[in-house]
Formats: sequence, structure tokens, C-alpha cells
Amino acid sequence: MNLSSITLWLLACTLVLWFGRRIPLSGLRRPAVIALRLAAVSLVCLASLGLSRRSVSEQPQYVLYLVDVSSSMDARQLGWAARRISSLEAIRPAVMPRALLAFGAEAKTLIPFGREPLSDPEAIEAALRGADVSREATNLEAAMLEALRRLPPGRSGQVVLLSDGAETAGDIGRLLPHLRRLGLRMFPVAVPVFGRATTIWDQLVAPPVVQRGAPVSLQLVVFSGASEPRNGQLSVSVSGVTIKRQPVRLQPGWQVLTSSVPAIQQGALGLEVQLAIPGEGLQERRSVYTQVEGPPHLLVVDDEGTAMPLLGQALRRRGIDVSLARSVDLPAQPPGLQDYDGVLLFDVAKSALRAEQTEALRAYVERFGGGLLVVGLGGSLAQELATPARLDELLPVTYEAKGLEESQRRVCMIMLIDRSASMLGARIAAAKRGAVALVKQLQPEDLVGLLAFDTKPYVVVEVQPAGAVRPELIDRLARLRSTGGTDVFPALQAAKSRLDQTDATVKHILLLSDGNTPFDRRVYQALTAELRARHITVSTVGVGAAFINTQYLRWVADQTGGRFHQLRNLEELPVLIAQDAQQELGKLPFTEGAFRPMRSPTSDWFDDVADWPLLRGYLTTTPKPGAQVDVTVKAGETEDPLLARWMRGRGRVVVFTSDANTRWSPDWIRWPGFDAWWAHVARWTMRRDTSEEVFVWVDDQDGTPRVMLEGRLEEPRGTLTSADGTRTSPVSFVQTGRWRWQASVESAGSGWFELALDSGHDEPAGFTTRWIEIGTAPAAQELPGQLPREARLRQLAMASTAAFDAPDLAFVPPSARTSGQQPLLPWFLPPVLLLLLVDVALRGSSML
Repeated sequence: MNLSSITLWLLACTLVLWFGRRIPLSGLRRPAVIALRLAAVSLVCLASLGLSRRSVSEQPQYVLYLVDVSSSMDARQLGWAARRISSLEAIRPAVMPRALLAFGAEAKTLIPFGREPLSDPEAIEAALRGADVSREATNLEAAMLEALRRLPPGRSGQVVLLSDGAETAGDIGRLLPHLRRLGLRMFPVAVPVFGRATTIWDQLVAPPVVQRGAPVSLQLVVFSGASEPRNGQLSVSVSGVTIKRQPVRLQPGWQVLTSSVPAIQQGALGLEVQLAIPGEGLQERRSVYTQVEGPPHLLVVDDEGTAMPLLGQALRRRGIDVSLARSVDLPAQPPGLQDYDGVLLFDVAKSALRAEQTEALRAYVERFGGGLLVVGLGGSLAQELATPARLDELLPVTYEAKGLEESQRRVCMIMLIDRSASMLGARIAAAKRGAVALVKQLQPEDLVGLLAFDTKPYVVVEVQPAGAVRPELIDRLARLRSTGGTDVFPALQAAKSRLDQTDATVKHILLLSDGNTPFDRRVYQALTAELRARHITVSTVGVGAAFINTQYLRWVADQTGGRFHQLRNLEELPVLIAQDAQQELGKLPFTEGAFRPMRSPTSDWFDDVADWPLLRGYLTTTPKPGAQVDVTVKAGETEDPLLARWMRGRGRVVVFTSDANTRWSPDWIRWPGFDAWWAHVARWTMRRDTSEEVFVWVDDQDGTPRVMLEGRLEEPRGTLTSADGTRTSPVSFVQTGRWRWQASVESAGSGWFELALDSGHDEPAGFTTRWIEIGTAPAAQELPGQLPREARLRQLAMASTAAFDAPDLAFVPPSARTSGQQPLLPWFLPPVLLLLLVDVALRGSSML
């Protein structure tokens, strides 16, 4: 009773007392009338509160006879079902209403609920034969739904199912978890086969895991009811393509047919197996899945060539399966990377990866426990360092240019001066002053060269140390004259060939021209690609008499990682050239020289390596907090990381800051420990293989399918995905033993599912995949003479806590006790009326 109800009752009582003083009665009659009115008002207030009481009653159970009339049931089986129903009706308690339903592709009610016994088997058989349902399929799911619709609301039902259990449509497995909640108990009865049984394909078995290259053994458990051998054909298909046809000969009785196909590709392998027996009218197709495993599979991404790099060949010699791809072919979705245990980016530019590719790599590492190994860095290093990329977040180091010790630096710059007619007068003079300014920026040991060009290049100063050029530079520039046309391409080729002959760290070309030159984009793209591969940058300065082709000059600079300078007047040309040289020399993204790697004192790796091979260069980086540095390189007074690693989500990421190639690591490639060293690094990086430790199967003996898991896993987690990829759900395991786990999958439905497992640790996951079949495979066709599928019928009985092949138990008990809430309003009204009548009697004639 709430506050408002109490307030209303007090108000009503106050009014009764107020008006009670005006009642013209004397003696005890007045207080008696007031008391009667107060009692009536109190009862009315109690009735308005909606009070109720709990009531218990016995309600009769409803019985539904559900009969399969599909084309797989012949006339004798329908007659047997009619006689079975008639015999059950003889013992059915009269209090239990019964109904008769028939089903094929859909279900229809033949006889509605009633209590009269169905004692005439001929009438029952006639009703079954005349049922207006499609007989081209057996849909147990539709039959159960129709049975639920026929039950009165709130009533429980007992279903006696007479069928062969050969479901060819729908999925009864989707309803199994809900049968008990809906109050439906199933009592299946297997209808026997009369006469000769036809060929029956009972089971299809394949190993859950096979090694790549090994045969996948298929076993078909088949029963032949023929009295003599029958010929048939067994076909196996993959993705709709038949890969094997094999004749088979069936002997009478039970037997096991065997076949095998090779497991060529690692990953999930779905096989479609078809068994055709023309003499029996059998042509059935079933699916089976297995997981093909093999050696660790590493995807090497390399944009520089079509051949496997030396590092990939070394890993292959150490038993690692290596595939090669270019960055444009790197999958942009995590499922595309699942067939690989690790990804190796070999001299790949960060900018070469699209945003979706980097996001796929991140998910592959963090969520699925994949490995990422980054060796070197491609592209224009200056541009790669200046432009942040999403890949940087995954790496345990930060790439940054730290500069060079003067004793280690090696620079070569070549200046190309356009001497065509457009450079007459003050422009060629300004170019000469710029050449002098360039040489002044260089140290005596730095290399410098000066070429002039019109339609072909001319050597003004051959490439040599800057200290040797300065005394005679002015005299050589004085002989430079303007004449002829313009063709930049031969000059760029001449400068490139000279830079290729040096071992300089910084290789730079400075081009002074108006850019009005023949331009073949295909030829120029090939040249700029070679310049990028050799880390040669080109800066351009627009100088000319009238029109300057800034679009061409800017394109050349952008393609090679250089800079385009827009000249406002000739006086600033020497300043621009000096600034460009200083920008090239100020910060360098890598160090070259002769370096001896060292094992980090904080590392537990490589304690067996006593003599490290020399390196000729590496990328300068800084380790991030939480990164483990295993190998360092000392340059001057600082130590830079050479090999760094860390955990990223469930996966592992490793960075090697040198190139593992002939430019910086020729001694490493010749080192006897090269293969073993890299195999150690790669195997740690890649996803751990737990396939040999995990055993998975489905247990549905009690009618509720459960995934059983055994293996050395800690707190395993799983994801269940249907074979067609349309349904995905998480799987929660409960520990039942030291290395034993189980999870209910009753809501998943029937069919083949991929179960992806990981160990559940914060450490990188031991990731493995298994294929499981939940429920019973549906029959492919409606074929008479098939033995009943008792496994499916027993599953229905156990899922609803009923019994198989015991339909008489459907009558026990004949009624069910139900409870409910009954409102008290009808109980309050009679006392109120009685109190009012007594009130009237006490007041008598005073009412007038």
C-alpha cells in the first residue's frame, strides 16, 4: 500500500465521520451505522489496490501426433504410423486432448484437438494420404513451429513424432535450445523400413588436421540393401571444381568406402563429396572441412624486384615456407592475412602502404596474434622520415635522422647547369656564382662535380674532392658559354652514372634549368625509379629567359625526394643553392661506415654469438618505451638499436634497422650464422603454432551440443563462424579439468563451423583453427527405403527431456499443475454489499 492509497483512505474515513454526525439516529444506532460505513469504505479501498492470491490448479496435457508424410515415407510406412497412433489412443487418458498433424515441406492440421479416441487406423491412414502438404521435402523445423502454434496459449504439449528423421529442408537445430522453455516435449518414434532397404550413406569422415602435401583421407560409411553388388561413382570437388572421380562397387550390407585427395594449399579446405548409385536412384552430396597445416608461413613483401631476396632464401633453407608479394598486393583485410604466420616488410616504404593495408596489419598483429618483421626502409628516406605514417604506431622504434660524425660522412653532389640559349647574359653568370657557393658548403673530402648541358652533357669539373676543385673552379667556369637547345635527360643519366661509382652516403643532384625539355613520361618514370632505389635525390631551380616549365621541374624533384626552388631574382640564386646544400647535409637518416654490432646487456638472445660480422650502414632510430633492444651498433659516442622488438596486443613486432642485403650487409650474408640467426628472429616473431596440442570435438549425447577442448591452453577464447561466413558468435569455455574445457553451442544451429581458438593471454596468442560439425547433416534428397536417422531423433528427445521410441510416456502425467494469481476484487464486493444492507436496516424510517 503506497502513500496515495493511505491518503485516499484517510480522506474517505474523514468524510464518513463528518457526515455521520448528521445522521438523525439516537443511542447505539448512530455509531453502529458509522462503523458499518467505515468498514465498507475500507473494503472498497483494499479492492482498488488490485490485491491477488496465488492459486494452483491441474490442467490437462495436450498431445499432438506429428506424422511425416514426405515422399521418403512409402504407403506401408504410413499405414504403420496409422496403426501405431490407433494403439496409443487406446491407452490415452480421456482427460488429455489430442490432435493429428501431417508435415512434409510444411505442416497442416488434419484432426483438431478433441477427446474422442482415434480408434480407426484406416481413417487415420486415409487422412494421412490425403494431407494437403508438399511432399518434396522434410522440414522438421516447420513441423515444430506449427505444433507450437496449435497449442493453446500458456499450455504445455507432448508431441509424438513419427518420422524417419531425414530432414531435407529447414534446420531443427535452431529450435532445440528453445523446446524446454516453450513447454514442448518430443517423443520421436522411428518409422521402420518395410521390404528391402536401399543404399544408405550414413557418415562422411575426414581428419580434422592434415599437413600440407599429405593426402586427405575420406571415409564414407555406407549401407547397401541390395542382394548383389552395385556400381557407383564417387566425386570430390573443391569450390565447385571436380578434382577427382573414382568408381566404387558396393557390396551388400555395411561397408566403408575410402578416397583421398592431396592437401595443396595451407588453410581451410572445404570438400564436396558426391556419391551416385544409379541402380538405387541415389545421388547425394555432402560437405566436409579440414584444416591444412604445414611449416610456418611467412609473407615477404618486397617492392624492389621479382626474385626472392637473399633473406627469404635463407629462411626457406631453415624450413620456413616463404611467399613473395609486392606492397600493392598486400591484403587490405585481416582475413586475407590469416593464412600467414608472419609478414616481413623488406625495404618497403611506409608510404607505399595504404591506410586500409596498415589497419589490416594492425588487426592481424593485435587481435589475431600475427607477427610483423620490418627489415630496412624503402622509398625516399627524407620523405619517409618527414611524413608520419600509421605503420609507425606498430613499430618498437622511431625512425629519425641523428646526423653524422664528420669522420664518417661521405657526400657527393653534382650540379647540372643549363647552357642553352635561354641562359644568356646575367643568368649564366648567376649560375657560375651558384656553383662557387655550392663548393664552399662542402668539406675538402666531400665529392663534387659540375656538368653543363644543352642537348648533351659536357664535363666542366669531373667528380673529385671539393678541396681539389677550388683552386681551378673559377678558371673552368669562365669558359662556360650559352648556346644551343635543351635536353635534360642525358645530363641526368650522366650524373647518375657518376654517382653510382661512388660509395657516398649523400648522393644529390642540383639542376639549374628552365625545364623546357623533351619529356617522355614512361622513360622519365623508369629513370626516377632508379634514382629512388639508389637514394639519389634531385633538387631543381627554375632559371630562364621567359617561360619556365615549373610543372616539369617540380615533378622531377617530387619523384626523387628533392626540392623545387622558385627563383624570384638572379641575386638570390647563390643563396638558394647554398641553402639546398645545407639541407642535404644537416640531417641524415642513416649512417654508413664500418660498424661491429654488439649484444645488448639487457637481452637474453644471442649469447652464443662471439664474433659479429661487420655492417656498412644502418638507419638511425630511437627505441620506444617498453621495447626490448637485443643488438646495438656503436657510432661515435652513441649506441643505436640494430634489432628491437616488443609485444603489440596478442602479436609480436620486430625491427632490423639495417638492410640484410648487399649494400650494407655483405659480410652478414657471407656469415655462416646468417641463416640460423634470421630463422631465430623470424620464428620468434611469427604466430605460435599450437595445432599439435589441441584436440576439439562436439559432444551431443545429452541432446545439447557442446564443444569439448583438450590442450595446453590457459583461459582459451574462441570465435565460431559458419562455413558460409554469415554467422559469427563468440564461444565462452568453462574449465572442467586441468587441460579440459567445454562450451555450449546449442544456439549456433546445424552445419559446419570454423572454430578459431587462442590462448587468451596478454602474451601473443597461440592461435589455431579447427572445423567442427554441429548437429546432423541434412539429407540431400527424398529417397524411400532409407533407414531412420536415429541420431537426429534421439537428439530431439534429449533436448526436450523426453524419451526416444517410448511414445506411451507422453501420457505420463496426464495433467500438469499450474499456478497463477487470482484477483481479490470478487471477494471484497459481497461484504461491501452486506454492510450496506445492514446500514439500511439500522437506519429504518429515518432514511425518509
